[in-house]
Amino acid sequence: MIVRSKVNKCFAQVFHTDARYILLWGGRGRGGSYFGTDYFLHKLTHPSYFRGYFMRAISGDIRQSLFQEFLDRIEENDSFEEDDFDIEKNKMLVRYPTNGNIIESKGFKKAQSSQTAKMKSIAGATHVIIEEAEETGEEEFRQLDDSLRTNKSNIQIILIFNPPHKNHWIMKRWFNLVESVDFKGYYSAIPKSDKNLLAIHTTYTDNVKNLNESSVYNYSVTYRNEYIETGNEYYPINVKGLVSEGKIGRVFHGCEWKPITIMPNAYDSSYCLDFGFGGDPLALVEKKAHNNKRFYRELIYETGLTNPALSEKLKAFGLTKADLIIADSAEPKSIAELRELGWNVVSAVKGPGSVSAGINTLRSLDIHIMEDSTNIWKEYEDYVWMLDKDKRPTNKAKDKDNHAIDAMRYGETKTNRFKI
Repeated sequence: MIVRSKVNKCFAQVFHTDARYILLWGGRGRGGSYFGTDYFLHKLTHPSYFRGYFMRAISGDIRQSLFQEFLDRIEENDSFEEDDFDIEKNKMLVRYPTNGNIIESKGFKKAQSSQTAKMKSIAGATHVIIEEAEETGEEEFRQLDDSLRTNKSNIQIILIFNPPHKNHWIMKRWFNLVESVDFKGYYSAIPKSDKNLLAIHTTYTDNVKNLNESSVYNYSVTYRNEYIETGNEYYPINVKGLVSEGKIGRVFHGCEWKPITIMPNAYDSSYCLDFGFGGDPLALVEKKAHNNKRFYRELIYETGLTNPALSEKLKAFGLTKADLIIADSAEPKSIAELRELGWNVVSAVKGPGSVSAGINTLRSLDIHIMEDSTNIWKEYEDYVWMLDKDKRPTNKAKDKDNHAIDAMRYGETKTNRFKI
């Protein structure tokens, strides 16, 4: 006997749609992953042909999220026992012997730094759930989408996600944005007209009966008050489910960097240097300072640059051997080599807390950036705090999208002029 669990009416449309793309998104506490795994339990045990996949950006993250939640759905459902299923926990695979239907698990990557996985192996899938879909790249999704070709069932790709920023590929592909009346700088997302799309936006208010009292209080009072008092973006994005101007947890959220078209001649220049390491770019930024004002211009943002090649570029930009260059102290050999080439390079003082201190200094300044400094502006939008398990920003910055900004930080530190 097949028993469908009691479904939150907000998601009931999923059972009746022929749409290929199903977006379950919005604020935290909405029950999206709960419904997704419950829906897969229904599909797995239904007589119809079904080949499902649990997917996330990193394969290892599936075990404690979708896969464990699916096991919980089996335990909660009085119609089934775990023995009714063949479960291979090491492979995160579930088979229902009664009809031969199966659920497997696959990450777009095996690990954080690994290459994108090949998608040919899931060509026969009928249904896919992608949890934390905002962490999946557009090209990765396209490869998945193009690989699904079965004619044994309608194909459904279910994307479960919290709101990404307005320039994220998910927003651009499937939504039109309308400025929020109540929250300045945030947007409501209106699904585009597309017969292949079903988008369901929900928040904790649609799932109150399944939440405990303290969680509801946090969503409705605590986080709301934080937003009113400090402008913390957690409430409008992660509770209300609105779309932000930039990435969630932006380090420079609330800081208005101003574009300029010319560097002021009235102030002397110094230069800030972050050495490229591995595949990271070397970033050289020109800096002018006057009281609390800073003016920056991106000069170099390039990978694979040797020190002799950098020296030639410095000459081409018109730097003299008297110009001060403040550089990352983590590369003493490079600093020494540039000094041997005659450049006035000194090392920035670094130590425990220096990253946070440098960020706080930059946040306190009146910053102006040349309009054509493309990578500085990109880092301004993309440099983020690490998020905790509840998607709330921590006080530790993610070491990514920060090479020009690191150089700018070094320019605000004390220097070791002779410790090379």
